[in-house]
Amino acid sequence: MLYVLTNLREVDVYIKGFLDVFWHDEVPTTAHDVDTLLCNGAGNGSPDFISWFNRKARTEATMNAELRQVAKGCLYAVKSFKSYDVNGYRFHTTSYEQNRPNRKTTNTGVFTPGDDGVEYYGRVEEIYEICFDGCKPLPLVVFKCHWFDPQAVRRTPNLGLVEIRQSSVYPGDDVYIVAQHATQVYYLSYPCQTDDRLKGWDVVYKVSPHGKLPVPNNEDYNVDPNTYVDGEFFQEDGLEGGFVIDLTEEIETEVDNETVVDDDAGDEVHNANDLKLLERLHLDDDDIPPSEHVQHDMDLDDYSDDEANNAQDPDLDDYF
Repeated sequence: MLYVLTNLREVDVYIKGFLDVFWHDEVPTTAHDVDTLLCNGAGNGSPDFISWFNRKARTEATMNAELRQVAKGCLYAVKSFKSYDVNGYRFHTTSYEQNRPNRKTTNTGVFTPGDDGVEYYGRVEEIYEICFDGCKPLPLVVFKCHWFDPQAVRRTPNLGLVEIRQSSVYPGDDVYIVAQHATQVYYLSYPCQTDDRLKGWDVVYKVSPHGKLPVPNNEDYNVDPNTYVDGEFFQEDGLEGGFVIDLTEEIETEVDNETVVDDDAGDEVHNANDLKLLERLHLDDDDIPPSEHVQHDMDLDDYSDDEANNAQDPDLDDYF
């Protein structure tokens, strides 16, 4: 029950009040001192925090009804889950995930920030739903986690890189968190395990909540002028050298040994005179044999005067 109360932010003000009343040393409290005082009290018949908080709920009229119900304690019967959806994530317990054959995903990694400014990384071991006795149902889901030692963490701030050791164990006793305080992460080992600098270390990756975009921060909008050159975006030069693609060669496509005719190429010319004229357009005068000159002159007699003039000074639009 103490783990639940110390993980409820609404109870923080009462924890502070308890410490102010029963901590008499001038030396500031440590985390160990706080845990000992909350669990055992200050001695000499002084109450522990659970008893003191329960008595506070009966005498303080300003405490809201829900928090007063929490102070009375929870029922002994609790529900347990293998999977639970919260904060846009789906969490699985470690035992459930390990027993799933051919699993493609991992949903056991969890992260939560501590009140002391320390970041805690771990795995979900158990998921419980507890109910507080009273007229109004007040279910509360908590995660029991295996936490890695926060002192065995490597950080590279300029890269945003966080590395943990899954073989490490958090030395404290506070292993519970409220489900609403959980953020899902997953851990990825380095492929190279022969390098002592990488062996045993896993990189932490935060998972984006389902259906939610990452919350923008000020760094997304702060522009560093040092990343620009003369007010323009930096663009690297291209590679030296070059190459030429030769598209002049004619490519003939054949299907079943028959040449494919392009429908857009135009109508096929069958008239013999037209074919000769077209052939002449592609030949220089020096390439035409004398017999062809005679034949050409003879062919002109077959045309009318207008046609002969057009043949001597052909208009390509008449033939294409």
